[in-house]
Amino acid sequence: MEKTLHIESFKKQFKNFDVITVKNIFDFYKGRDTFIKKSTVNWRIYKLVEKGIIQRIGRGKYRLGEQKEFHPEINQSMKSLYTILKNEYPYLDISIWTSEWISQWMLHIPSTNKTIIEVEKGTEDNVFYFLSDIRKNVFLNPSTDILDKYALENKKQIIIKNLVTDAPLQKINNLIIPTLEKIIVDLILDVKTLSEYQGRDLESIIENAYQSYSIREDKLLRYAGRRRKRDFVEQFIKNIV
Repeated sequence: MEKTLHIESFKKQFKNFDVITVKNIFDFYKGRDTFIKKSTVNWRIYKLVEKGIIQRIGRGKYRLGEQKEFHPEINQSMKSLYTILKNEYPYLDISIWTSEWISQWMLHIPSTNKTIIEVEKGTEDNVFYFLSDIRKNVFLNPSTDILDKYALENKKQIIIKNLVTDAPLQKINNLIIPTLEKIIVDLILDVKTLSEYQGRDLESIIENAYQSYSIREDKLLRYAGRRRKRDFVEQFIKNIV
């Protein structure tokens, strides 16, 4: 298998490619075996990913480097909050994440962290009132002005939002959290609720996210499309990475 993959030649061939397509890879192997089958090339692509030679960045798109999945650390506070919500609303789709995961990539780290809780449309009011009885600093789809006026300083803010249908999520330690692709899109679009993560800090977050992890651009843009901002998000990211 090592000999048929031609790994060193492959790396040399594509070392300056920002995006490697399936056709690029097919042409590479066809140059070494005129009669190679597409199924054989697909199998070699699978093995190249498995060995960490290439990483998927979209449908039929790759780049050199090992696949690096975004699996952030889940702290006890998040686990506790999520468990409370699931016990109260066992059949409700709930996603949770914290701005602590992205603050490491910022130029100016905010003094306040946010916990973002997203729930099915039509249930956000109930979740907001429930959490407000047991937690402080809870807000429902707040504007920047509301947070500036009413958020307690240096206290973690809990933001309740609507969960977009078919948003890209993942399960980590029995918690449903957004993928990094979803977080990036939300940071770009949710200017009112995530105002402290804009400007040069947002550029820094996106740059570091792309350098640190394998970003599935097809997944990212599909979600941006669900939010009806695909073209805007695509151009925004192109201006940065």
